[in-house]
Amino acid sequence: MKEKLSVFIITYNEERILDKCLNKLSWADEIIVVDSGSTDATLEICKKYHVKLFHKDFEGFGTQKQFALEKTTNNWVLSLDADEILSEELITEIQENLKPEMNISGFYLKRKHVFLGKVFDYGPDSKEYILRLFNKNMGKFDGKKVHENIILEGESAKLKNNFLHFTTRSLDNYIVKLSNYATIYAEGKYLKNKNYSIATIFIRVKLEFFKKYFVELNFLNGKEGFYWSYLAAYYMGLKYMKTNEQYKQVKKQLMF
Repeated sequence: MKEKLSVFIITYNEERILDKCLNKLSWADEIIVVDSGSTDATLEICKKYHVKLFHKDFEGFGTQKQFALEKTTNNWVLSLDADEILSEELITEIQENLKPEMNISGFYLKRKHVFLGKVFDYGPDSKEYILRLFNKNMGKFDGKKVHENIILEGESAKLKNNFLHFTTRSLDNYIVKLSNYATIYAEGKYLKNKNYSIATIFIRVKLEFFKKYFVELNFLNGKEGFYWSYLAAYYMGLKYMKTNEQYKQVKKQLMF
């Protein structure tokens, strides 16, 4: 006997990896997909598989995933992104651990980083444990617009095998993604009257690249490791600059 499992995924124009993602989920008892208005082949791909498809306008990652979670019918759920693929080893490990008598509320899964087609063997991005498999009666999403988290009650454990995270289809796509994330960050920070000096931005950007490339060993991941480190530093600077712009616009509005 094992617990039944629902997998839930949110989508928006995810044709790049979605087919491979869903193809690895035939063993799941239920697959929930919540789409926010895809215009590519996402919906057609979903129809190839036994999924329950819902629509919800996007209001933030935390809210979107909580909505998807509430559509599941089983107690045990797996939160998966449309650009992630489970390994066969992890699938077997999940199935072996879903036992009715367990005293665990959730499991952390190890995510392996793939950037521009390169699987990173070095750095924390390929060794990160993330809470994804949990009993929904003991967990919920925190509602953050980006970088959302699951709030879990009770004990948790780690599974040893990994899943692959295909972060981007191209550099152009990733830069747009970073810009969107930076805008969301800035909207939150300027409300707290944050304003960064040029010196602060300069120093933190330099330190971020040094940390990512040298300290976190991304130089061992080849040219893709350099690109990843460079863009991480770019993202940090972009967040601070957008925060300053938001801060300046609000101050200008208050003057009139």
